[in-house]
Amino acid sequence: MKDLKGISKIFLIVSIASICGLPFAIMSQSTNSGRDDRDFNGVIQRNAREFMQQGQQIFRFDTFGDEAFWGDSLKLHQAISGSKLGGVGPGVGPRTALAVGLKVDSDALPSDLIEAIRKGRVDLDDPTSTLALLRLNAVVGVTGFFKQGAPFPRIGIQCALCHSTVDD
Repeated sequence: MKDLKGISKIFLIVSIASICGLPFAIMSQSTNSGRDDRDFNGVIQRNAREFMQQGQQIFRFDTFGDEAFWGDSLKLHQAISGSKLGGVGPGVGPRTALAVGLKVDSDALPSDLIEAIRKGRVDLDDPTSTLALLRLNAVVGVTGFFKQGAPFPRIGIQCALCHSTVDD
């Protein structure tokens, strides 16, 4: 009987401790759950930012391989380069490209080039200047694919060509 009283006391103490500890266990679970929710929301926000950056990169720079069409089939790069650079026709200078709606990403230009353009030291009618802008990846919506030894690049078109707006 004495052992039964000892076991009863132990059971009573464990029961009280468990009952008293239950709210703390529940609160710690809900606190952890809140942290998990915040971490989950953080993951969602990080993924959203990453997907936006990837989408912007694709929109601005991906040609989806269409340079085979614009270059190999239509030979657009030859018309842009002009006969003086091994292509055909007069070529396309930056002034003409801007006049037909192409845009230049000024953030892609080095500051010395921007200054030279402002001071009128860059020939905006020379197709060589257009090729220089293509080398800098500064023509919004158009990518030049330059190969060593080739007189001019193949041209690829991006989504940004038709679907972008820029400050003048």
